[in-house]
Parts: sequence; structure tokens; C-alpha cells
Amino acid sequence: MDLRLGVFLLMFISIVGKAQNFEIFSGNIYSTLNNSNSVGLKNAIIKINLPLHLKKGGLINRLFFSKYNLDYNSEETLNTSNIESFKILKYSLEYYTPINNTWSLKTNFSPIISSNFEANITMDDVFFNGSLVFVKSNKKSIFQVGVVYNISFGTKKPIPIINYSRKINNNASYVLGMPITKIEYSFNSINKANIYLKPKGFYSNISNNIVLNNNEIAETVKYQSIQSGISYSHSIDEFLKLSLDMGYQFSSKYELLNNNKSIYKFKMENSFFVGLNLKFNLLKNKKN
Repeated sequence: MDLRLGVFLLMFISIVGKAQNFEIFSGNIYSTLNNSNSVGLKNAIIKINLPLHLKKGGLINRLFFSKYNLDYNSEETLNTSNIESFKILKYSLEYYTPINNTWSLKTNFSPIISSNFEANITMDDVFFNGSLVFVKSNKKSIFQVGVVYNISFGTKKPIPIINYSRKINNNASYVLGMPITKIEYSFNSINKANIYLKPKGFYSNISNNIVLNNNEIAETVKYQSIQSGISYSHSIDEFLKLSLDMGYQFSSKYELLNNNKSIYKFKMENSFFVGLNLKFNLLKNKKN
């Protein structure tokens, strides 16, 4: 990297950092723990966030890369050679602005490339996420209501957002609603844990479409599940935080689609999962 470019990036990050504390980088790996399903799943995620404070509100630029590796049971009769790995590259631009003393607005737009990359990229590999959320907040609680369209939930349908979060005391807080519910407890400024219930999934194009035995053509894949788990995080220093996730995954569905219609369903059973996450915060704030 050119020295002047490196200095500029450091200055930019420092200026942004003075505006607000933020998580600039996170990396996550995840895996189901057994192979009783016809499909085993491993997932790696990298996120980079670059917020910019404005006179009124702010902008957050996000870069997101995710890779899904699927391990099919040897008894699976379908030829799965083209659908063993999927990659997702996403850019997200989020804008937030206050409306009055208690209400604010958050909007998000995210172009996505999601594919098995077995051929050249086409418009079939391109998807779009978006959200519109109204937020009411005070010193102890936050209420959010809106709608999100996000293929990371394993669907191409809008999902309502409605949740209420509240700080019980200096150590405990909770979030109730959709799409995520959790209870969090801080043991001290370094260690905290939370119990959560949330969706997980992905939606992706199949570059070289698969022809099934009944001559139907599979164009896309859809994976959906619900995770119930516990996360324990430890702040290594002022900037680095390490988290361990483990729990149970249920209501899992993995399907091949044609024109958004399911034409082949894999056998999916409930399973345990484990995940590891590393986060880098720009400013010193061990409670975040």
C-alpha cells in the first residue's frame, strides 16, 4: 500500500472514530456439530464497517463477505458437485437521522452477489436487500418498528421488524420481538453473556443450473433455520473482543428452487452448532 494512502486511511478512521464508537471489523466461523442430516453446514463471515457522522444523523458503509460450505451425506442420490460451496459479497449503505427528540429513522440499501460461482457472474447472481425502520428511544429503552427484505434470512419476502429493548440495570438488558430476541448480562467490563433466539439462512443463485431426475431445473438454493443459543464474550484488550457461540438449531430447511418454487428438499434434522467470533472496535469501550 502506498504510504500516503495508508496515512489518509488512518486519518479518516481517526476522524470517524471521534464521531462515535463503532465495530470496524468482525470475523466469524460457524459449524453444525453432527452429520445426521443429509447436509452439514460450515460458514465463515467477514464484516467491515465504516461509519461517517453527519451534522444530522449519519451514514454507515458496510462490506460483508460470507462463504458457505455444504457437506452432503454419502447416501444422497442427487449430484451435488455444483452446490458444495456458495459465496456472498455484499455492500450496504445505512442512513440514520433523528425525526424529533424521541423518534429517528434508519434506512438501508444493500446490493448483493450470491452464487456458487461455477460460471461468469450474471444478473441472476445479483440480489438486493433493504430496510426501513422507525426507532423510538429514551435513556433506558428502545422501540423499533419497520420492515426488512434480507436474503440472509433465507427468503425473498419482506419480514416485519418489531422489537422492544430495555436496560434493566447496569448489568442486564433484554430485547423482545422479531427477528431477534435476547437477554444479555454483563459480569463486569470485560466479560458478558447473552441468550438468544434468531433466524439464520442464505439464498443464492446456481450458476450452472442443475437438471433433476424429473427434468426440472434447479436455479437457486434456499437455506433457513432458527437458532437458540448462548454467547459468551471476553474483551482481550481495549479494542479486541472474542466471542464463543453454541446452541441448538431447529426448523431447518434446505431446498432447490425453480422460479421461487421448491422442487427438491433435502433431509434436515435438528442439530447443535458452535461458532467463534473476533471483533475489533476502533475506540476503547469494553462494554460494547
